[in-house]
Amino acid sequence: MKVALVQTKANFSRERAVERLKRTVMEGDADLYVFPEMYLTGYLIRDEVHRQALSASSSVIREITEVACSANTHIIFGFPERCGTAVYNSAALVHPDGRVDVARKIHLPNFGPFEEALYFTPGERPAVFDTALGRIGVQICYDLFFPELAKAQALAGADVIVNISASPTVSRVFFERVLPARAIENTVFMIYVNWVGRQRNLIFWGGSRCVSPRGMEIAVAPYFREHTLVCELDMDDLNVARRLRPTIRDTRLTFPASY
Repeated sequence: MKVALVQTKANFSRERAVERLKRTVMEGDADLYVFPEMYLTGYLIRDEVHRQALSASSSVIREITEVACSANTHIIFGFPERCGTAVYNSAALVHPDGRVDVARKIHLPNFGPFEEALYFTPGERPAVFDTALGRIGVQICYDLFFPELAKAQALAGADVIVNISASPTVSRVFFERVLPARAIENTVFMIYVNWVGRQRNLIFWGGSRCVSPRGMEIAVAPYFREHTLVCELDMDDLNVARRLRPTIRDTRLTFPASY
């Protein structure tokens, strides 16, 4: 599987973001393109999120669906999703046959420079989707720090877990330590895509990467500059990792009441 990790700066224009997405996809030949959290609008838009939020069936999403169909590829990107009166921090997985699946961020950070609980409703269900490439789990940024979520996705059959992110420099060391742990714990490929550049008072460090099911870095994007990183995932590595360290097989979901 060839995956393109599109690490870019925010321009806070939905129209320019869509045009950049189109150009990147149509000029490439990957099986899957992944863009950062809240890609269509930029991450730090605060009250603007209510005006910018889109339904999953909006004309903007349909426009991106047409790109996926034309290029015969899959695309994952972040956007503020409106559903009824709620707004979610969501990721769309667009399939080459025109289907659109949506993952909603479950864990909303509300500490330090983060204030997502002021604007978003939390998602409720781990997201795992059937694709022509296999079963793919989708997470958003802070979701990574809750091992039960990745475990649930792996137990649901995910071979690849994609985490789209808006991680500033203060969070860098934590993501770099936790990503390989999630891969090893669950014998899955981890794909991580982050912003670069400044948004308001935060600097985003990039460092997008692919991690193997045994926790090895397959490829890492540069820090602090725009870059499209193309990774080749050898799906046979899953069988090797799961034979040598069968964590999914040996997972116990329940324990005695007292211990």
